Amino acid sequence: MGEQSYRPVKIIGFLLILQVAGMVGLGVYEFWQIDWRQIQPERLVRRSIEVAVLFLFVPSVALTFLSALSFLFLRRRGWLMAAIGQGLSLAVCLWLYSVFELVYVYPIMAYCVVMILYLNSQSVRSVFHPRRDPRQQDSGEPM
Repeated sequence: MGEQSYRPVKIIGFLLILQVAGMVGLGVYEFWQIDWRQIQPERLVRRSIEVAVLFLFVPSVALTFLSALSFLFLRRRGWLMAAIGQGLSLAVCLWLYSVFELVYVYPIMAYCVVMILYLNSQSVRSVFHPRRDPRQQDSGEPM
């Protein structure tokens, strides 16, 4: 049997940390776009709602960060947390786009889809599935 490569798992860990940094950066950027000195009620309300809605990403960012750490330390539960985190991010992006028609959700959705595809690649899944001993395979006889 060949040596198991952990390189794809480490790469996913770094990509997930990159995603967390991007999401936090987006939240900070949106927050600083509000001009608190020139209060125009109709514009301030819309911008503040958009910033407040970004807090919907907090659970998915937290899960993504924890899963990134799990990937870097090769813990099995990291894969499931990453899949749930990506699904939550996609759900929030779809809702944000349907309500506010924000343009920045496209790159987030594309990144989430790529990460889900990469999470389901054979090289990543083989690291987290338990190895079976060929001698213990089911021989077709009832137990």
